[in-house]
Amino acid sequence: MGASHSNTAIVSGHVAKGYETVQEMFKKNVETGRERDAQLCVYVDGEKVVDLWGSAEGDTTYTADTLQCIFSSSKAVTAIAVAQLAQRGLLNYSNPVANYWPEFGQNLKAEITIADMLKHEGGMPHLDTSVNLDDVQPHNLGNGNLTSILAKQSPLYPLNTPREYHNLTAGWVINEVFRRQSPGNVTIGSWLETEITKPLEIDVYMPVPEQLMPKVHNLKAFSKNMAFLQSLLPNALGGQVDYNIIVFVKVLASFQRRFLEEKRGYAPDFPDMDPGMDPGQFLTTFFNRTKWRQGESPHGNIHASARGLGKLAGAMANGGTLGGVEILSSEGWNHLHGNPTVQVDGSMGNCRTEFTQSGVNMFNDYPDDIMGERVLKSGRNGFVGWMGFGGSVMMWHPRLNLGFGYTCTLLTWWDLANSKARKLQKEAARCAVLAKEEKEKKVDTNNNISSVASS
Repeated sequence: MGASHSNTAIVSGHVAKGYETVQEMFKKNVETGRERDAQLCVYVDGEKVVDLWGSAEGDTTYTADTLQCIFSSSKAVTAIAVAQLAQRGLLNYSNPVANYWPEFGQNLKAEITIADMLKHEGGMPHLDTSVNLDDVQPHNLGNGNLTSILAKQSPLYPLNTPREYHNLTAGWVINEVFRRQSPGNVTIGSWLETEITKPLEIDVYMPVPEQLMPKVHNLKAFSKNMAFLQSLLPNALGGQVDYNIIVFVKVLASFQRRFLEEKRGYAPDFPDMDPGMDPGQFLTTFFNRTKWRQGESPHGNIHASARGLGKLAGAMANGGTLGGVEILSSEGWNHLHGNPTVQVDGSMGNCRTEFTQSGVNMFNDYPDDIMGERVLKSGRNGFVGWMGFGGSVMMWHPRLNLGFGYTCTLLTWWDLANSKARKLQKEAARCAVLAKEEKEKKVDTNNNISSVASS
């Protein structure tokens, strides 16, 4: 019963010697239907050691180069673009947003800095007025509709912490700063194409170019009832929800509060987000729209392949450079990783995050981690980056020089730790450690042999 798609599943690609267990884990996820379509790409020491993709239903149009929305994994990509601007001296994280965009300073926001926004401490996790999809289209970003909504917003903070996760709002704010400060006054989307996508030759886009729209695969999601039924079935018998029914009911309530219900008077991020709609219907109806793919929401709607994310993450793991292409100088790399602070996040059940000034998270284990923090970070100690709603991950491990990219089309909306990717991360890191130890052992053996021969 566990191999529910074993007769139809297609898994392709390759892994380097020593990473076979990663391949087996990925293959099992696809063959059991825990993933419908997925991609995984891992770089170690600047070399691609894992390059896998698969479809549970045998969809041959799903390839290694297929694009899908990566949701908040976009934050890691955007952070790199912002660090590029900072390394050119065009932006200072410590400066108030209002230094670059004076209108933003109204309604008690004059002292909110760039770093505050990117660390989710801007007091704007949501807005009082919904944003229309038309207003995040590239040709409309300068029309004043979006900027007016953002500028008029008053900050509101949770009790006892300045941090509350900003789903999309900080990305919209930083895009306006970017548009005002970048050479040629381009947006993050245009900058991404010329300064990251083309130099590295990767499939990472915002918006998706018209000619590449056919490469985008639609997202899928279980209905609430289907997810509920899956939670009743043990994983060993093919259950596709990691939580048991008791935990799943709590997760469902948390999802409803975090994403759909009006909070403290906030409006939905977009008018079409209906709190009463089933998550499976809402997610696939809204986020498969062409207009969503055509817009610029830098913290939520980048579309990419795992190959693209893995290669970019590999460059970050390697100090900002890969294959002779410099994305960040050492100064820019330090900007990206600079000034991390640990704070409880008011929207994450008292879990702490450790965001840097550029908006990537440092995953470090602490002795006093609570259960939620252990779930979020297990297997990720030492990684930097972030993950996207439903399953995607873009992270890198500087000490291991490991870049990790994961994408998928089945949105496991109940799993905010992206557990399938997390387990693959843990295994990839384990394999990387063993490979380095084996390499060092061979070097030591050769040196000893040379020493004996010379004596």
